[in-house]
Amino acid sequence: MKQVLMTLMLCFSSFSFANYYCLGEIKHLGVDSSTLHVSNGFGVHKLCNVSEEHCKAWMSMGLSAKMSNRQVVIYYRHPTLAGNLSGSRCNEIGDWVVPEDSVYYFQVY
Repeated sequence: MKQVLMTLMLCFSSFSFANYYCLGEIKHLGVDSSTLHVSNGFGVHKLCNVSEEHCKAWMSMGLSAKMSNRQVVIYYRHPTLAGNLSGSRCNEIGDWVVPEDSVYYFQVY
């Protein structure tokens, strides 16, 4: 019951600032000298600087998802779009890019 309540709290607080998300299996997970690169089927996106604590957690979660064949959800925030667009913008982000829309949340699904 405690886990269910925590999950519901996360759903209504953390995701509320994201406009859309991209769901898929880890196709690429890599790190260069400073950046975490992740693809869950929509191009390789440079998500964060590996020196940041949240980035280390995302890297660990991505590795765990890859090893267990689970999907990940990457939530993005577009500054001018309203509402939840689900996965409608995922194919527009590009490949081997820093997404124009900020990455808001990373989740193993």
